[in-house]
Amino acid sequence: MRFVPVPVMIGASAIVATRCLEFILLFDDMGAAGVSDFIQASAESWVNSIILLCSLLIVLIECLGAYAMMRGRNWGRWAFVGCQAVVVSYMLLASFEWFGPKIFRFDTDTQGEFLHALLMQKIPDIVVLLLLFVPPVSRQFFLRRRAAFQAAR
Repeated sequence: MRFVPVPVMIGASAIVATRCLEFILLFDDMGAAGVSDFIQASAESWVNSIILLCSLLIVLIECLGAYAMMRGRNWGRWAFVGCQAVVVSYMLLASFEWFGPKIFRFDTDTQGEFLHALLMQKIPDIVVLLLLFVPPVSRQFFLRRRAAFQAAR
């Protein structure tokens, strides 16, 4: 088994842990009836249903990316970056009503309030990104894996 650097191990574990914790906290906050109402509201239109399914797909891709990162696969980091870009873009569009559905949005009036709410929600993901891209040991881990893969070809 390969040595996985501590920042990569912490970052990949944090992705899975925060996603599981988000589901637990959502269920605790809303209760069974609230979750049922949320799913029914999401199923009212095709657009809402597609957005709900895409959000679940993003969680799955993030968890698969975390597993890939633990195996030294560089695409896992970039999949996580891509998922974060999609989520932030959607939240921007939905929060300022540039895109119709009312699910997964911030109820803010100004851009400053939106940026503050977004930053508060995304701090864990920003920390994970820093752990995966900034420490030299993390970068070397993924570069070494890529070099070994190219040499095997």
